Amino acid sequence: MNDIHDVVVVGAGPAGLGLAYDLRDLDLDIQVLEADDDIGGRTRSLQLAGATVNTGAMFIYRGTRAEALAKELGQETLPFHPATYGVHIDGVTSVAGSTAEVVERLPLPLESKDALVDFMEGLESEYRANVSGGTITAKAAGLEHETVAARLEGLPGPARSIIESAVRGGAVGDAAQLSAKYALRYLASYIAHECDNRLYPVNGMQALPRALAANAGARTSIATGMCVHSVRLRDDLVEVTAGDGERQRVFLARHVVVTVPAPQVAGLCHDLPRWKVEALRAAETPGSTTLTIAANIEGLPKFADWSFVSTVGKKFDAIINPQPGVLPADGIVRFTCYGNSAGFVPGIESDEQQIQRWIEDFLEVAPELQGRIVGSVATTWEHCFSVLSPKRNDALPELQRSIGNLHFAGDYTSETAGSHGAYGEASRVAQLLREAFGEGPTSPSHRGLLASG
Repeated sequence: MNDIHDVVVVGAGPAGLGLAYDLRDLDLDIQVLEADDDIGGRTRSLQLAGATVNTGAMFIYRGTRAEALAKELGQETLPFHPATYGVHIDGVTSVAGSTAEVVERLPLPLESKDALVDFMEGLESEYRANVSGGTITAKAAGLEHETVAARLEGLPGPARSIIESAVRGGAVGDAAQLSAKYALRYLASYIAHECDNRLYPVNGMQALPRALAANAGARTSIATGMCVHSVRLRDDLVEVTAGDGERQRVFLARHVVVTVPAPQVAGLCHDLPRWKVEALRAAETPGSTTLTIAANIEGLPKFADWSFVSTVGKKFDAIINPQPGVLPADGIVRFTCYGNSAGFVPGIESDEQQIQRWIEDFLEVAPELQGRIVGSVATTWEHCFSVLSPKRNDALPELQRSIGNLHFAGDYTSETAGSHGAYGEASRVAQLLREAFGEGPTSPSHRGLLASG
């Protein structure tokens, strides 16, 4: 007969491991199942040219559960201090400290330049009016129901292309998907040179989930390479079927928490009610590809000041330097090219020809770095981060809602997105489980306490 776990967690990313950590003091039998061979989900960090680089999530945001966990677990971070913003279009790269300077150098008609300056300065003003200390305030609530695309109507073509590329590079989604509120954090913050909202983890984003796993409860077990095939409600228990490629196992649990990306949930969880299926459809989670390039900038210190460069017409949408203003002792800066419009590109990690084409595009943006590339690493994600669109915002109550003893947590159930949203959702569901287990794991009172379908 199968043992009955108190909690089975599907997915060992920020939400899954954050949940296990948040429940560490309850002495619960928690089984975490992860399909990949490693933990951390989209916080994957790799070594490149002697340093740790992030290939998915890039920053920890201030004022979030992620920052609190990083402090609690002794994770060293550095502030992100962007002093410049840049645009590349039609063979010209312009990087400067002000919008007017950036736009003046671009090969655009005067009408497009004026419209672009007005739009970007308006976005910066809106950012400062709705953000305090790097955190979006309640004043921005009205922007949840408006898309960025609506803001772009009437902009001349070249100006519109620049903003659309910046939106994709900074926030994964297209302008037609993204809410205007979400764009404040992921686009306007770069234009405003916001220094109070991003922190760069010295040992990589994956160091935090590793620390969570190492400090989880004594009865928490994490199994990697264990692909979950189905999740079914069975009376007072939940049945999870998973396999490691050689054999299948059935796990029974009093509660199950599913933390995989939204597009995978309906395929795993059987007999979901219509309201949950419809809510999941509202949680668009597009694919993405990144290429991180290590370049020796010795004698070219201006590249150390690059922070965010929007790139039009390239295989990637933006280039981010996560440590602007820092000239490493070895002279090597690591730039991440975000190819969110490229989507999921299977096999690119080992495809030298594709990687070389991306590098060639990078060198068109930064031609002075020709011959200075010392390494690169590509990563692709079938499902990157969930886009906070107006329709997902409207669906949040149903996305978060439990079905009996089956619970849902991830960046797609959060009010923001990304790993910081996932850590916050871990805390929300952990509180539900604390209430459910309030009289102890063996008490019948924990059963059926949560919202049913």
